[in-house]
Amino acid sequence: MKRYRILNWTVFGLLCYIAALPVIARGMRFLFPAVWKCSYRSMTGNPCPFCGTTRDLAKLWRGEFDFLNPVTPYLAAFLLAEFAWRIVLLLCRKSSQHLPWWDLAIHIALLSLLLGSYLVCGIDFPGNGDIFPPEHHVKTGVISYER
Repeated sequence: MKRYRILNWTVFGLLCYIAALPVIARGMRFLFPAVWKCSYRSMTGNPCPFCGTTRDLAKLWRGEFDFLNPVTPYLAAFLLAEFAWRIVLLLCRKSSQHLPWWDLAIHIALLSLLLGSYLVCGIDFPGNGDIFPPEHHVKTGVISYER
């Protein structure tokens, strides 16, 4: 159980990093503009399935809901649920021996739903040409989605 508690603190720290990523990204782009770029896009010239997500999270912090990536609302819901779940787990002093297995099962289901949202939103994975459907296009380095 001690390892599981360490895992919970690690995941909680990672979630805090993701929540702060828009601020961190802004500073990194200012300090290291040549380094802080999407590796996938730099190598292939195509946007990755996560392109626009950091900017979307920054918009979400400002209360704006016009997202660049159609999967961002699902990702934000997943992160919010994960954050709440980790707080509950960290506040519970006593837990069942079966809790880590339930935690794993829940996360497999949630990650499957998140992957499914990518597929439902029409994002194709690399290897089949452009990874975005024709109605999605890239303008001056910013992905915009027409609806």
